[in-house]
Amino acid sequence: MVFLYYTERLTPLVGLLVLGMAAVGTVLGGMLGVVFVGSACGIFIWACLQVLRQKRGVRLYEGYLLLQGSVSGRVRRIPYEQLRGFSLTKRGGLALLYRELPAPQPDLPPQALSAALPNEAPPHQRLLLTARLAQPEALHAALAARCALSSSDAVPATYVLGLARRRRLRDALIVLMAILGIPLYVLILSRILNSLL
Repeated sequence: MVFLYYTERLTPLVGLLVLGMAAVGTVLGGMLGVVFVGSACGIFIWACLQVLRQKRGVRLYEGYLLLQGSVSGRVRRIPYEQLRGFSLTKRGGLALLYRELPAPQPDLPPQALSAALPNEAPPHQRLLLTARLAQPEALHAALAARCALSSSDAVPATYVLGLARRRRLRDALIVLMAILGIPLYVLILSRILNSLL
């Protein structure tokens, strides 16, 4: 079963809008021109994200699910027995908590394996957030039907949503700090350039 990401329908009007705003911004010049060109770039990036998300999403198979990144296209294979919990976000995305098992060791003699067992680290817990889905409720129902979470390993949906909220807050703070740091980057770069010239 395939559940695709939500994408807006793009029309030629979007391309004309981007070209028109960029042309007006170039003709006007100055600060108003920068605002028009910046707005055109924002609309262009949004349209590119819509094109990238097409035909990407979450695929459910018999013993595992494949989750494809909406922008990068990277595919992750997660067996159902590694799932600890999942929930839908307010935006219609999927928050998925699972255990990441360590990579298999190369073939070693039995003595090396017995010595390595006590020092093995426990499996890591990972949280994945997807982009907005076209049919989030259908995916949630299909995922609940395919994987029965064991009560000892399962976590409540509210806990998964709390982790998702913390992840989004962390990402927003990182972006805010990067934007607020732009004047500092400009000062440092200008000092470096002045010292070289």
